[in-house]
Amino acid sequence: MKNKIFKWVLRILIALVILVLFALAAFSLGERLTFLSFYSNAEAYQKMPGIFTGYTHQGYTLVKDKNMRLACGYMSNDEASRIYIMPEGSNDYTFVELKNADGSDYTGHTGGIDVYGKYVYITAETGCDLFLFDDVMDGDGVATLTRNIPTFNDPAYCEIKDDVLYVGTFYHAGTYETPASYHMTTPAGDKNTAIITAYDLDPATGLPKSDTPFCIYSTTSFVQGMTFTDDQRIILATSYGLSKSHLLIYDIDKIYTSGTTLEVNGVNVPVMYLDSDCLAEDIIAPPMAEEIIYEDGTIYIMNESASNKYVFGHLTSGRRVYGYKLK
Repeated sequence: MKNKIFKWVLRILIALVILVLFALAAFSLGERLTFLSFYSNAEAYQKMPGIFTGYTHQGYTLVKDKNMRLACGYMSNDEASRIYIMPEGSNDYTFVELKNADGSDYTGHTGGIDVYGKYVYITAETGCDLFLFDDVMDGDGVATLTRNIPTFNDPAYCEIKDDVLYVGTFYHAGTYETPASYHMTTPAGDKNTAIITAYDLDPATGLPKSDTPFCIYSTTSFVQGMTFTDDQRIILATSYGLSKSHLLIYDIDKIYTSGTTLEVNGVNVPVMYLDSDCLAEDIIAPPMAEEIIYEDGTIYIMNESASNKYVFGHLTSGRRVYGYKLK
């Protein structure tokens, strides 16, 4: 009788395991089919750093003259946030723990990262926190905060191009609100809810020339990252939760300026609109796209779906950075 019960239980367990494996395979296949248009034009480029460590993926940038990429993120267990050093063509990564000036753990969200001059810029609550690039690269596994650069908006991501620092705000109704002044109806009739501020940088010092931006871009909601193409286009990556990500490509030559301004530090700063009138393409991508890199016609996407915080990326394609080839 005991043997019969054991065999019966064993059969049920085997059936459950088969059912679970089938469900996982179906989930993975379903994700591939849902984003068939994306995957048919994308290739896996490199492994995501820090999987299974409690690291949550956020920022991502290319340091072209050093033949490497840097990624940053926060730790779900409240340990020090990290910068991962990712040599091109290799999955042999190292990481650096970030520290405050007093030696305590730096636990910032680290939504965005870029390198300019001697500094590594990382987005913070009141602007950008700056770490020395040499400190990040010196091999001791620790980098210490040197200074903060305040910005008009609370940035979630950043990009530096042609001596200009762009810092953008994230908006989600109820969870991540933005000031009423950021909410604008664009010339195309879009309801934009966030902004990007643009600051001139001084190549000699690696710092902004002024506390006041020279331009403000009005943007849609859910923006997690941005980059520029070689042919005068801006790409915004939008995502939230399990919803589909979007890579929104805007034609810079078609951006409309209507004379609208926002007052910053007593200065009326001109506003430019990123809206459907200058939107050239909307590429639908898998959930949780974070910061992006553009290089040689390809958009490289880092997402956080495979981190311990969300896990489901292990069942899909979240374990790797994908490069989407622009058509």
